[in-house]
Amino acid sequence: MSTLSAGEVLQARYASFKQKQCNDDVSIENTVSKTTTNTSIELPSEIKELITGNDFWVNAKSNRYKKLIREGHLDKLLALANMAHSKNSPANWFAKACSKAMWERTLDYFAKLKEVARKAEHVARRLGVQINKFIYKMIWRGVNVVRWAATAEEVSHNKPGQSRERHFAWLCLREQRL
Repeated sequence: MSTLSAGEVLQARYASFKQKQCNDDVSIENTVSKTTTNTSIELPSEIKELITGNDFWVNAKSNRYKKLIREGHLDKLLALANMAHSKNSPANWFAKACSKAMWERTLDYFAKLKEVARKAEHVARRLGVQINKFIYKMIWRGVNVVRWAATAEEVSHNKPGQSRERHFAWLCLREQRL
């Protein structure tokens, strides 16, 4: 048996360490390249049909919409695509609503839409009715519907022709006139 010097032992360990490190780098590169190919996003057909223009703009808009989907806004994009069909030029309206300049405003709109739906559900529950267009209309006009729903709920309606809904409507319309 031959004895190895301390320098030779260290060189052998360093060589095995360096080889192991090179193997790990190759496996990390393979893992990264595998994951990047699998993350391609396919745009839904509702959104694809709203992308118009020459190849440059189609590519730019597609990339923008894919970025928004990666950020978790797919449901908002689909809702905007459905809204766009009621506009005069759906593709232009959709592109503007999803543009960088307008996206914060669009997000604010969706936040307000969620708040309106929450208020409408609360008012309908207080009145004991289903959510209807009148409730939404009053909320969008800025009428204090929660206050009037509570008032209509507290007042007794035991005479013929009286109801919580009618009293609520009267209060809302009265506030709107004033």
